[in-house]
Amino acid sequence: MSVAQAKGIVRSLRWYHLGFCFFWAITFTALSGPSAQFGDEYEMYSTIKQVTTLITLCVAAAWSRRHLAFPPSAAIGSGVVLSAGSLLYYLAFFYGSYSFASAFVSGVLVGAAVGAFYVMWQSFYASEGSSRTTVYIPLSAAVSVVLCVLVTIIPFEWTVLCAVVVLPSCAVYTLYVSLREVEPYEIEPMTPARSRMLARDMWKPVFCVCAIGFVWRLVGHLSGDSNDTSFVAIMAGMSVATLAVSAIELFSDKGFDVLRVYQVLFPVVTGAFLLPTFLGSTWLPVASAFTMFGFEVVNLLLLITCAVYASRFAMHSSLLYATCVGPTLLSLLIGDLVGQWLDRSMLYDLTFVVDILFVCIYVLAVAMFVISIGRGKKREPRAVGASAHGEREALDVGSRVESAQAATDAAYAHVAADDMKTDHASSAKGEGSRGADAPAPEKKARSRSSASRKDDARRKGAAVIAASVDETNLDDVIESNLEERLSALNLVEPLSPRETEVASLMLRGNTVPAIARKLFISENTVRGHTKAIYRKLNVHSKQELIDLIG
Repeated sequence: MSVAQAKGIVRSLRWYHLGFCFFWAITFTALSGPSAQFGDEYEMYSTIKQVTTLITLCVAAAWSRRHLAFPPSAAIGSGVVLSAGSLLYYLAFFYGSYSFASAFVSGVLVGAAVGAFYVMWQSFYASEGSSRTTVYIPLSAAVSVVLCVLVTIIPFEWTVLCAVVVLPSCAVYTLYVSLREVEPYEIEPMTPARSRMLARDMWKPVFCVCAIGFVWRLVGHLSGDSNDTSFVAIMAGMSVATLAVSAIELFSDKGFDVLRVYQVLFPVVTGAFLLPTFLGSTWLPVASAFTMFGFEVVNLLLLITCAVYASRFAMHSSLLYATCVGPTLLSLLIGDLVGQWLDRSMLYDLTFVVDILFVCIYVLAVAMFVISIGRGKKREPRAVGASAHGEREALDVGSRVESAQAATDAAYAHVAADDMKTDHASSAKGEGSRGADAPAPEKKARSRSSASRKDDARRKGAAVIAASVDETNLDDVIESNLEERLSALNLVEPLSPRETEVASLMLRGNTVPAIARKLFISENTVRGHTKAIYRKLNVHSKQELIDLIG
């Protein structure tokens, strides 16, 4: 994506499209708790929350197999659950005496709301298309950093108000409005072949994110840093990660590639692990911050990849999200559990910490080895065109003319080769008969045959080239024909200028992603215009539209 395209998308987006930032601010700051003060109680709450989130992802994936889109009202229910869970969280840990029941229920409610917000926002991103998703997610992460800082610096009473009322309300409103814009795309059946394709494409990126996520959570427990230090590390890592992802999307010709980015991050993260080894345990928070940065970079790229992949190959966004991001959340949970067990270990000293750091380096090295497997092999190109939402682009007129000219040249070459073979056979025959000349009628017949074939090749090549050149006026013909047909129909509700543009591009064979890119609008907007066109023209499919206007 170019900088100009990104600016065009930013100018056309609405503020509520970045509503994921409110949800992120709640989970990163408002509900990031007093682990040092409450210890086992908070660890229990955190574990229950993560387990419930994983269960919610699985339930949402199963539910989405029978439904095309989430109803906007689901955002309201999830917001109420999130607000109730936040209230119980503060009642359990900050107001009154600690209650196991309130902490348990709070973990269940917050975890369920977190999983629901995850899958619903992912469905919106998948429906918006690749170009807008690559802008929405990094921008949402950047705005969430600002919100987290604001929530932290205000008085504690205001923080509670934001966590229980303000931020959940904003999260609900933005998600509700965004889901109302979703125009469900056609979902193709998840056949065994498509399942194998998904596993082949995504297992390496998912493995990399899981490895670095596990290491991040484990190192976070080893660092033993305070809440303030942990918050600074998280915010610094998130800020730099959003800048890095934005730079990758804007300035990389190859776009987002989790594997390639992981190869760059590997020496950065593992190099940070050497700081505590040589400079002492006081540098453990720095190692944790670098690991956090690496995880957020690959995690944001994985979120973008999941949304784009679901849209491009017409898959359920919730199913794809649970398949790819679910293992990542599981790795975070395992890292937390291992870190909690190490916290209780009596062998907690610098030597033990260094040993664990080298184990982490080994885990990251294994991930590096895994992604290198098969990287040099040439893979057969997938038939992306088999997908209803594959990015199929027609060849331009110039390439068709060149192909036609090449076909003509090949025909001439074929005729010339036949003539050479015939002449060679004739000369060999003549030598075998001791130089007897071929009869004059045979030479004339062969000459006429060669000339006839050359004329046929010339006529066929000229016809193909003429047909290709005539297509240069195809756009003008479609435009004039469309205007004439629309005028002749005397529509009660005429098409708007934008709908006319969309109809014109549809008649030229463009897909929804192609139209969205050419008009700098989202795929949801294209599908909305398509529905309006069908309704106004009283048609029900693209073929009926072509039959009516084409």
